[in-house]
Amino acid sequence: MSENFVEALRYLVIKVLAGDFITLHALKEYLIDSESPSVLSHKYKIGKFKLRGYIQRVIEKAGNHRIAQYVIKCSYNSLSNLVPIVVRVPGGYYCTICKRSLVTNPERHVRLEHRDVVNRIVSECVKIAKRSGP
Repeated sequence: MSENFVEALRYLVIKVLAGDFITLHALKEYLIDSESPSVLSHKYKIGKFKLRGYIQRVIEKAGNHRIAQYVIKCSYNSLSNLVPIVVRVPGGYYCTICKRSLVTNPERHVRLEHRDVVNRIVSECVKIAKRSGP
């Protein structure tokens, strides 16, 4: 798999492990189902510009729109079934792996403290993508 594919996938894995499934679902509906950002922002109750930022970030990491679609298509089912390692609690977040309370930025915590978990999941998703073919 290309480095761009892996980077876009890593971004999505970190989002999901940090408990952000909304971004994954919205990206799938935008890239695969061709839904508009306006409709999705209303449906998921997030800002239209914030959603467009997520879309742009995935496309930039993937390298182009078509690779971003392929990343979502190959990994959506696997990522949807993941159990987040960071959960929202009153006053912030809680990491179920290291048993620590987090005040802000659960994605940063996942990316820096649990790189091994992220890498393992990315590897599994890449294997699935290779089996499904281009």
